Amino acid sequence: MPKKTFFNLPEKKRKKIIDVAIKEFSIYSFSKSSVNRIVKNSKISKGSFYQYFENKKDLYKYIIDLIAETKLKYLNDIVNKNIDKMDIFSLMKNMADVSLKFIKDFPEFAQIGYLFLNEDEQFIEEITGNLNNKGEKMIFSLLKQAQERGEIYENIDLKFTSFLILNLNNSILEYVKKHKTDLSWDEMADLSNQIIFIFENGIKKKEGNYDKNK
Repeated sequence: MPKKTFFNLPEKKRKKIIDVAIKEFSIYSFSKSSVNRIVKNSKISKGSFYQYFENKKDLYKYIIDLIAETKLKYLNDIVNKNIDKMDIFSLMKNMADVSLKFIKDFPEFAQIGYLFLNEDEQFIEEITGNLNNKGEKMIFSLLKQAQERGEIYENIDLKFTSFLILNLNNSILEYVKKHKTDLSWDEMADLSNQIIFIFENGIKKKEGNYDKNK
């Protein structure tokens, strides 16, 4: 977290530093980003930077947390609006669509996320560990309510299922990274919908097939 001196700054100055950092990390990966460019474009001294943040990683983690909080608010607004109108599967599909809208509305955030995937695994785990916990709690809450409504089996382990769903969604980005697949955001959203389809229906063939238009 930034130091107390950062939060004591006037809002306009804090926003300037944050905006510059977002721009920097959307153009350069963490390893190639520059504190010198950040302080120059923020019009602060390098000494001031280290009065506000422990180091570059401290600032980067703050930006990643900011992105995650913005996205969670995005999703929570949809959940709160639709939770009594949709079953768990429709709601999750809706959330996947909203995630795509988030990417389109905040392209710099999306680019930061894309570059983040190319960092080493230990660094990614260090930065995202707590964020995954927040994601699991949100999914767990939705599953619990769906279970109480009789939409899913009453004897499944919701904690494990929450972990499974979150990691299945995270695996889309791993898939893109590992196979160097050039997918559009719409195609990635379709993969997310396929995960929801498999979660809802399993992979044993029954009547009908997966239709990405549904």
